[in-house]
Amino acid sequence: MSCMLAARTIVARMDVGRMYGTVVAVKNDPKREKFVIDGRDGNEAFLKYSEDSKQNVIRLEHTYVPDAGKGKGLGKQLVEAAFQYAIERKLMVRLECDFTVKYYKDNEAKYKAYVTK
Repeated sequence: MSCMLAARTIVARMDVGRMYGTVVAVKNDPKREKFVIDGRDGNEAFLKYSEDSKQNVIRLEHTYVPDAGKGKGLGKQLVEAAFQYAIERKLMVRLECDFTVKYYKDNEAKYKAYVTK
C-alpha cells in the first residue's frame, strides 16, 4: 500500500483509446517520484514531482497525458492527488509546471494556503 496515495485510491472512469469503461486509479510511485494513472496499453499519464523534506516542500514539475487521454480530466486528477498528498503530509506546494499553475489559478480559493513560491 505504500505506493497508494495515503492508502487511498482516487478512482475515475476513463474512456480513452482501448480503455473504455475501465476503472483506473491515481497512484503515488515514490521511487520514480510520480503520481501515475496506468493505461492498459502501457501508456501512462503522470505528474512528476520532487519532495524536499528539509524545506517541507513538494515541487510539481511536469504533467504528461498521452494524446488518447487528453481532454478526459486525467491531468486534473493527477494535480488533485498531488495536492491531497501535500495537504495530508503538511507540505507546501511549489508549482513548476504550466498545467499545475493553470489548475491552481482555477482553484486558488481551495489551495491558496498550501502554495509557496
